[in-house]
Amino acid sequence: MQTTPINSIRIRSFLTVLITLLMLGPAYAQKNAVTDKKAAQFISYYNAANADSLYTLFSDVAIEKIPLPALKIAIQQLKGGLGNLVKSEYYNYDQGAKIYIATFERSGPVLYINFDIADNVMGFFVSADQRDTPGTLTVKTHRAVLKGTLALPEVSKPVPVVLLIAGSGPTDRDGNSMLANGKPNYLLLLSDALKAKNIAVFRYDKRGVGQSTTTKPAAEITFNDMIDDAGAIIKTLQADKRFSKVIVAGHSEGSLIGMLAAEGEKADAFISLSGPGFPADLILKTQIKAGASAADYEKAVLIIDSVKAGNFTTQKMSTAFNSIFNTAVQPYLNSWMKYDPAKAISMLKVPVLIVQGTNDIQISVKDAETLKRAAPTAQLKLIPQMSHILKVGSADKQQNAATYTMPDLPLHPDLVPALVEFINSLK
Repeated sequence: MQTTPINSIRIRSFLTVLITLLMLGPAYAQKNAVTDKKAAQFISYYNAANADSLYTLFSDVAIEKIPLPALKIAIQQLKGGLGNLVKSEYYNYDQGAKIYIATFERSGPVLYINFDIADNVMGFFVSADQRDTPGTLTVKTHRAVLKGTLALPEVSKPVPVVLLIAGSGPTDRDGNSMLANGKPNYLLLLSDALKAKNIAVFRYDKRGVGQSTTTKPAAEITFNDMIDDAGAIIKTLQADKRFSKVIVAGHSEGSLIGMLAAEGEKADAFISLSGPGFPADLILKTQIKAGASAADYEKAVLIIDSVKAGNFTTQKMSTAFNSIFNTAVQPYLNSWMKYDPAKAISMLKVPVLIVQGTNDIQISVKDAETLKRAAPTAQLKLIPQMSHILKVGSADKQQNAATYTMPDLPLHPDLVPALVEFINSLK
């Protein structure tokens, strides 16, 4: 979900290692029913914010190293940023620790819980999920390791593959954001639907999101890094003989990333899904004006113009603006504002499909029409009542926004047929 264009990628302080105490122990330590029960208790106490009970699960060494007040603060920070824990499972055994992974309500990193051979908690820390699921594909780029999922139809001949690029903020390969409650899963649903039509799909976590990592500091990550990452994936897919064509499909901010990467690496086609038609500074002003007071809007305009000019600011802002214009993300915003989607799409020499929902509360039909004017040969598909997350959404903004947290809500029924028709028409 793209409620704000945050480059968080863009890791917050509570995502750094909180507590980690590893002890050496016999190599025979392994998963067992007692540890499973302790992991379940850990989740129960954590969700209840019951640090005192959680403390009873700790080993003596952990208790000596971790004061109870520090544990209470850690739980408070984690719950505030990532929500409750949903479930846990055994991960592996390493250096005398039985390691369990617990997932949060919100997408993003996971919690690693270390147990000693006596099934006491040795410590826990937050980090990217390192588990590889079926279909996992890894692409290494400059100072980043990108992880994604390849959905491959069971066919004997080469098939077209769609590269799905997520939108702004810490949005993962499934279309879920760690900044929002609930998981709409719209990119996952789209991948499954296209696979069922014998079209392969690769969707990935952007650098610093989900399982994808980067050695570049958050404050140094730019929009160009996103373009380069997408370009590296396009080249990887082009070299794979299982694919007959590579189609780039970018959602929201991912639309502009996809345009530029597709043009640079000569992809076979491009699809814009709810993509902006105007530069980022204008999009930001439009979105903020719709929900901010006159005073806040005036202040936001000054900040946006300053960031666009490369004059980064540390000016005090309201809480709502801190996440958008945080000093760590201003270099990213500046690099993003340098690009004009209309100009970028006009450079494409391949078939283009522009898809836009009429009930999108973030990107308007005017954006799609602007892209169409810039690329006269492109196909424009306006889908009545489709929202920004590619599902049926109410014209009422509050009701529409509420659907962002509904994983069981299906994609708009007109979306997949439009995409399949376009892809199958490519020669």
